[in-house]
Amino acid sequence: MEALSVICRIFLAIVFISSGASSLRYWHVHIGIIKDYRILPEPWVRCFAILDHTIKWLTGISLLLGIYSSLAALIGSGLLLMYSIALAINLLRGRKELSCGCGGLAGNHSISWKLVWRNLFLMTMCLCVYHVTASYGSLLSVIGGESISRIYGTEYWIIAGTALLLALLFSIFNELFVIRKKMQELLAKERQQSS
Repeated sequence: MEALSVICRIFLAIVFISSGASSLRYWHVHIGIIKDYRILPEPWVRCFAILDHTIKWLTGISLLLGIYSSLAALIGSGLLLMYSIALAINLLRGRKELSCGCGGLAGNHSISWKLVWRNLFLMTMCLCVYHVTASYGSLLSVIGGESISRIYGTEYWIIAGTALLLALLFSIFNELFVIRKKMQELLAKERQQSS
C-alpha cells in the first residue's frame, strides 16, 4: 500500500506542478479563464489567481519532496473539489464552451462532466496519499534520520519510474482525446458542407 501511495503522490505532484507551470507561462490567459467562469467578482480574480497558483506550486513541491505529504494531499484534494464545483456550476448554467484552465499534464479542454469525474478520481488519489504515510522519497524522513539508501533506494526509483510512466500515459490519453475531438469537429463540418 505504501508503494501505491508514493505512486499517487508523485503523479499528483506532476499534475500540480505542471498545471502551475502552465498557468505561469500563460498568466494572462489563466486570468481570463478565471474571469470566464463568472463565479468571482472582477476585483477578486487576480488575487484568487495568485493564491491558487501559489497553492498549486506549494502542494506539488511538497508532494514531490515528501514534505508534509498528508497536508499537501488534503490541500490538493480541496483544490480539486473547488475546481469541480466551479466546473459543475458552469455546466449547470449550460456554459460548456469554456476552457477548463487546467493546463500542464491535465491539459486544456472544454469543460464537461468527464472533467468533474477525472477530478474526483484525482481526489481519491489524494486521499490515498493522506491515509497512507510513506517514507519512500520523503525528504522529511531523511531529515528525521532515516537511511538515505532506504528512502531513495532501488525500490523508490522503481516506484518513481512507475509514476512517471503513468503520467506519460495520462498525457498521451489527454492528447488522443483532443485529437479525437478535433477529428469529430472536422467530420461534422465536412458533413455540413456536403449537405
